[in-house]
Amino acid sequence: MPDNERSPEASEAGASDHGDRFAALRVGYKDSVKKTITREDVDAFARLSGDYNALHLDDEFAARTEFEQRVVHGFLHASLLSTLVGMKIPGRGALYLSQSIDFTRPVFIGDTVEAIGVVTSVDAGTRTVGIETEIVNQRGESVLKGEARVKVLRLAEQTKPERTRKATAMSELLTGRVALVTGASRGIGRSVARALAEHGATVWINFNRSEGAADELAREIEEQGGTCATVKADVTDAADVAAMAEQIGAAGQLDILVNNAGPKIQSASFEDLQWADMQSAVEQIVGGAFHTTQAMLPALKASKGKIVNVLTSAALGRTAYSWMPYVTAKSALLGFSKNLAQELGPAGVNVNMVSPTMVDTDLVSNVPDRIRQMAISRTPLRRMANVDDVAGAVLFLASPYADFITGENLLVTGGDVMI
Repeated sequence: MPDNERSPEASEAGASDHGDRFAALRVGYKDSVKKTITREDVDAFARLSGDYNALHLDDEFAARTEFEQRVVHGFLHASLLSTLVGMKIPGRGALYLSQSIDFTRPVFIGDTVEAIGVVTSVDAGTRTVGIETEIVNQRGESVLKGEARVKVLRLAEQTKPERTRKATAMSELLTGRVALVTGASRGIGRSVARALAEHGATVWINFNRSEGAADELAREIEEQGGTCATVKADVTDAADVAAMAEQIGAAGQLDILVNNAGPKIQSASFEDLQWADMQSAVEQIVGGAFHTTQAMLPALKASKGKIVNVLTSAALGRTAYSWMPYVTAKSALLGFSKNLAQELGPAGVNVNMVSPTMVDTDLVSNVPDRIRQMAISRTPLRRMANVDDVAGAVLFLASPYADFITGENLLVTGGDVMI
């Protein structure tokens, strides 16, 4: 199929690039990509792969073989399948799981090869797609055949998220207060930072890798009349956190700390886990809160401030299946928070927790649709939690209305968990 010709099915799926690619895929959907192989491609592939076989690179050597000319590395033209899967079918969000390959003919420099894929199966439960793959040369001769299995990842919205409620007018509820929100460039942290700023707080937006997203949030807050600044730090790194504390301290006070930063949830059965997986989750979830709280504690004691730690309802009652590292670490954070509340209460520092049920963010983008629907069906309010639901709970605990509340765990579960 030429580059400028696509089947109606291809057009339909292509139109869904800004939505869920998986929903548009159908058995029979077909697409392709073309490339003309040059000497520069072969030389570059040799450098990249370390395969300097003379058959591919030495004209004199290749001339003495039955092919009489240089043969292109098989995996050079096979790599066109990666382009096909990653850019066309299914494209955005594709993760290769497997690929069988039968090389049927050699490819030579100057050949134009076309990789063609046809969807043979679609599994909604696992979001996997079976694809029949073939590469043909300019004469229509097959040079490679195989089958691929690809998972289509569920992607969180990367542009400005559509808010689930209208922004409130700027209020003076937190005027004069300064807040730090860790992991504030996305998801729950982003909504919390925005909510605190809407109600008058000056907000420090902590990020680690997502500088662009943090800057975008800062612009959004400032456009709405709020005050904020970004601060880079890996909260699992004590030195990074110390530098962040110094930067915030140099600017003045700190009244509110929201420990929100956390890793993407790892889903695996117990028998497939390593102890290192458990240690990593604890280091990222509990370690991040530990380092940040300890570094910010002098400022919080001086202001008689408030700490809010973001947990999960999965650590309460019947826990989430196959989320052992995450649930174990969040359970530890619950104990950490209660103990901290007892210790810091006499110093006038409130420590509380927010435990949402499954929130629709990129951290749970790999959760199958059937699990999402199960969660919704057992929730009295019949929907998943969203980031603004959690932000509202944090806002309450950070506000003067919660001055006599400490050591409490506020559930944001739509009634799924009742204590």
